[in-house]
Amino acid sequence: MNTWELYDDPRAFAECARDFLREHALTCTVIASMVDRLVAGEDQPVRRHGTPYWFATLDTPGRSVAAVAMRSGDWPPIMTGVDAAAARELAQRITERGERPQGANGSPEAARAFCERLVQEWGGQIETKVSTRLFRLDSLRPPQNVPGLARPAELADVDRLVDFLDAFHDEAAPGSPHADLSPADRRREGQRFILDRIGTGGQWVWEVEGEVVSCAATRRPAYGFARIGPVYTPPTQRGRGYAAGVTAAVSQAILDQDATPCLFTDLSNPTSNGVYQRIGFVPVEDTVNLLVVEQD
Repeated sequence: MNTWELYDDPRAFAECARDFLREHALTCTVIASMVDRLVAGEDQPVRRHGTPYWFATLDTPGRSVAAVAMRSGDWPPIMTGVDAAAARELAQRITERGERPQGANGSPEAARAFCERLVQEWGGQIETKVSTRLFRLDSLRPPQNVPGLARPAELADVDRLVDFLDAFHDEAAPGSPHADLSPADRRREGQRFILDRIGTGGQWVWEVEGEVVSCAATRRPAYGFARIGPVYTPPTQRGRGYAAGVTAAVSQAILDQDATPCLFTDLSNPTSNGVYQRIGFVPVEDTVNLLVVEQD
């Protein structure tokens, strides 16, 4: 019988899950990049509720890893390679630890099974927050004849990029843990995020006649893949190819590191899905973020 092993120490998890993360590097991109951040000693994002970080492996009787999961602070748990039965077991383990996650992220089957166990425990109803699709770059096709140019972000861009990041969260992730932060904490967290990306060469902007009109960020590669996001263009500047241009520039920077770009899209946004496919991204798998909400 497979059993869940929980780790509060990211280093212990990284050691035990290394082979699985390497074999499933693309679909584990969120978990792999987070554990790399924590092992490297990066500051954790601001948390309103003090929710702990943890990682988990689903171990076979032979002690090999069959699936992994993670909870990064106030965000719901994310699961990779987890079936419905294992998801229910993980939810049971987490509730026994005294946690009360408000949802789950993973395959539709796993996320629903996890949330159904939460409903059994506390009641409520399950709602879909967002359905996402993971893409990886196949062959880069930069857009042509887009006004302006891409460049790495500079310190002078920080304030504008923090405004972009705040707007991105309001538009793309309303109700997220980020939205629960005070305005001061949101600003401080945004500055930390942007400065980190600038410091590692992972923040790019698209500039037209001296004005920054779009941006895209990426983390350092983990097991050969680097995830792009967020990508943001203010509403007044959309429809001109800027997002495609800056995403292509970030993708080329990743390729120059001998890594493969990947990214997630919101399936409810056909525009962004089309943009990325036109510049060479191909779909890999679909996941869903479900919430358990109190019934009226």
